[in-house]
Amino acid sequence: MSIVVRKTKMKLTYREGKPEVYKMRQLTYQPLTFEQLLSEIQVVGVNPAQTQAVVTALLNRMVQYLNLGHAVQLDNFGTFKVCTKWKVAHTLEECTADTNVVKNLRFYPCKALQTLLREQTIKVNEAVSEQEPDSGGGDDDGDGE
Repeated sequence: MSIVVRKTKMKLTYREGKPEVYKMRQLTYQPLTFEQLLSEIQVVGVNPAQTQAVVTALLNRMVQYLNLGHAVQLDNFGTFKVCTKWKVAHTLEECTADTNVVKNLRFYPCKALQTLLREQTIKVNEAVSEQEPDSGGGDDDGDGE
C-alpha cells in the first residue's frame, strides 16, 4: 500500500521577494462515512441496526471514560488518551487551570497499525499543482512539514 503525494508549487508571501518553493503534499480522498464503515463491518447474522447500536454505544462509553481522565485501550486497535500541555508558572498564584495551552486526543496504534505505517511506501504523482500563497501561518494538512 502506498501514500500518494504530489509536488506543489507555492509562493511564500511572508518572505521578502516572495520566492516560489516546492513541497510534497499528500493527496486526500473522500472520508469513509460512518454508514459506509458499518456496511463494511457487518458480520453474518448481525443486521445494520445492531452493528450501529454497538458501535455507537462503544463510542459513547469511550467519551464518558476519556472525560473522566481514563485512557481507553481497545485490543487489536490501539489506545486513546486525553493529553494536555501547560504553560510554566513562576509563582504558585500563576499556576491555575487557565495556564492550559492545548488539549488533544492522542491515539497510540496497536502493533498491526504500527506495522502498516512502517511498511507504507510513498508514490509520487509527477504532476505539479499550483497552491495558494503561503501566508506563513503553518501547514493546512497537518503533516507538520
